[in-house]
Amino acid sequence: MQLQIRDAKKEDVPQLLSLYNEFTKTVVGSALRNQQDFRRELRRKDNTNLVALDEQKRIVGYVRAHLEKRFNRGEFAEIVVNPKYDFEEVAKPLVERVHGIFVKKKAISIMAGSIRNPAYEKLFPELGFFETESNGVFMYVILDVQKFLNELQPVFASRLRPLKEPNLLMQLDCEGNSIFLQKTSGKVEPLVFTNQTVDFRLTLTRDVLTKLVFGTEDVVKSAKTGRTRVETTFAPKEATHLLEALFPRKQFLIMDYW
Repeated sequence: MQLQIRDAKKEDVPQLLSLYNEFTKTVVGSALRNQQDFRRELRRKDNTNLVALDEQKRIVGYVRAHLEKRFNRGEFAEIVVNPKYDFEEVAKPLVERVHGIFVKKKAISIMAGSIRNPAYEKLFPELGFFETESNGVFMYVILDVQKFLNELQPVFASRLRPLKEPNLLMQLDCEGNSIFLQKTSGKVEPLVFTNQTVDFRLTLTRDVLTKLVFGTEDVVKSAKTGRTRVETTFAPKEATHLLEALFPRKQFLIMDYW
C-alpha cells in the first residue's frame, strides 16, 4: 500500500476525530475528545502532527508528538490507525518521519509510550529504542462508574460481535451501575434497561474492572477466585470463551481519564 505522509491541517480535524473514535472502539473505548481538542493540538508550536493518506487521499492514520523543551526530549504522545488497516504498515512511516524530525532538532532523547505495548514493540526497536526499568507507580481511579461503563460499551460490543453465539443478552454490573448489550445475528446493540432474563451477567468492583480493562488481571482467574462473579446459562467452556473475548488482556494504546 502506497501511503502519503504530510503535516496535519485544521481542515483534517473532522476526519481525525472520526478516525480516533473508530480506533478507540476496538482498543480503549470512546474517550472525551472533540474537534476543539484536535484544533488545540494543531496550534501548539512544539507539537508534530502528521497524517498518513491512502491512494484515495483518505486519512488512515496519524501521529501526535512533541518536543519537551525542559529536557530537550522528543515524546510520542499518540499513534492512531484505522482498525481496518495493518497497524504496523501505517504507523511505521509516521514513526520514522517523526523520529527524523526529533533527530534534526537535536533532541537528547526520545520517549515512546509509558505502558508496555505489543504494537510499539514491533516498531521502535528498529530505530534504536530500548526498554528501561522504571520505579514509577501507576495509579488510577474511577470517579464516575456509570460514565466509565458507558464509554467502554462500544469496546465490549465490538468484542462480542464476532462470537459464534447468534443470540446473547449480557449485563455488566459494577457497584450497582450496569450496561446491557444484546447480540442478535451478528449485530450488537446497547439497551438502556431490560427486564428480560440475561444470558451472561458479570458482577465486579471498580478495582477489578479497572485491572481487567488495563490487562493487569486475568479474567478467568478472577472468576475462579470470586473477584468477578459470573452468572450464566452457558456451559463452562462457552462462558470461559466469552470472558476471554470481553477482556483479552490487550494493553492500551491510548489512555484517557474518567
